[in-house]
Amino acid sequence: MIIKEHIERVKDEVYKCVHCGFCLTACPTYLVSGLETESPRGRISLMKATIEDQIVPDQNTFLHWDRCIQCRACEPACPSGVNYGLLIESTKEGINVVRSKSRLYKFIFKIILKLAISNRFINFNSYIFRICKKVNLSNIFNKLKISRLLPNFIKTLESMIPNVYGKPLKFGSYLTSNSIKKEKLGFFRGCIMPGIHGENMRSSVNLLNLLGYDVIIPESQVCCGSLNSHNGDMATTIELAKLNIDLFLKADYKYLIISAAGCGTRIKEYSQLFEEGSEYWDKSIQLKNKTYDIHQFLFENIETPPKGFINKNVGYQPACHLLNTQKIDEPPIELIKMIPGINFVPIPSSNICCGAGGAYSVTQPKWSKMVLNKKINEIKDSQLDIITVSNPGCFIQLQGGSEMLKLKTEVMYVTDLLYNSYIKGVD
Repeated sequence: MIIKEHIERVKDEVYKCVHCGFCLTACPTYLVSGLETESPRGRISLMKATIEDQIVPDQNTFLHWDRCIQCRACEPACPSGVNYGLLIESTKEGINVVRSKSRLYKFIFKIILKLAISNRFINFNSYIFRICKKVNLSNIFNKLKISRLLPNFIKTLESMIPNVYGKPLKFGSYLTSNSIKKEKLGFFRGCIMPGIHGENMRSSVNLLNLLGYDVIIPESQVCCGSLNSHNGDMATTIELAKLNIDLFLKADYKYLIISAAGCGTRIKEYSQLFEEGSEYWDKSIQLKNKTYDIHQFLFENIETPPKGFINKNVGYQPACHLLNTQKIDEPPIELIKMIPGINFVPIPSSNICCGAGGAYSVTQPKWSKMVLNKKINEIKDSQLDIITVSNPGCFIQLQGGSEMLKLKTEVMYVTDLLYNSYIKGVD
């Protein structure tokens, strides 16, 4: 049985779980449902039952695994050190193999994932998104009196169309004008963020330039592979990983800077894709050792704090893959507190996922919205002027939630806020 074979590869992790339940209060899908099968412990129990031949997983079983956001908040909560990320990715790979037996699924799945990681497609979509926002599709549907005829899935997708900020970030060299030059840095562009949040990525690059660093964005880099691995397409993930590893190891710069938390985790965990001791396992460890999340890098290397005054109540929603897997907690918060005038307001359950989860908001819109509603109401109650984030998925998710509730809270990247303070402050 295909699913069983994939889970058995990581069965040591399955049997590490002692079913203590510490993961339950960290799991967003369990918190909104109260269902054991929608918790890490429940999902691992299904994996265990599969390899012990107690159950034969079917489409209903797949649903419980599919509903996992893969936020991995269960990992720091687990006293046994279960690598849940490895478990769910192996399981999803098996599910993908089973589903790929359907030619229609295989065709649609391949097309969607290929397009999702295509820079040209993302750049093209950024213009489509911009037009959709300007014309307001909901109003058009209502005027044509077809709104009631549309399936809820279409309405949900329409509400999730992201705002587009600036033109796509281009490849190339961005040189500092600072008289005191420091190290040359590589910059990971990714696939989703540069097309939709090009202006925000430029702020990150400009910030590094301002601090004295030359920034190089190599044109031959590709998607990190996280969207593929989250959906069980490990073959493409490995292919993308090899391309990025070879490119970034041969390049002439000291560190690789990553501004999207999800990309950072995937790249730092490339070694899990290869057999220990193999050529690419060794290379992936080398790349990991020269890879920096931008918040960690700025926190460790800023010598002169910004002086632009920002009189705002500011909160921070950590990206799950920054907090739970990279273990980067304080640096983004300390960068925010570095800004003069900021009143930092902690969010009550900031350690709980917002429900974005890469493509999760598209593949599981109902569950994504359930998790989001809880988060947005906390932000509303905190009376924030600005909620800061460190990942594009979180940005899009929280902005969509804020628009639904008509909140006045602005969603910003931590790096945008910091750059604004360095340049001019925020009125």
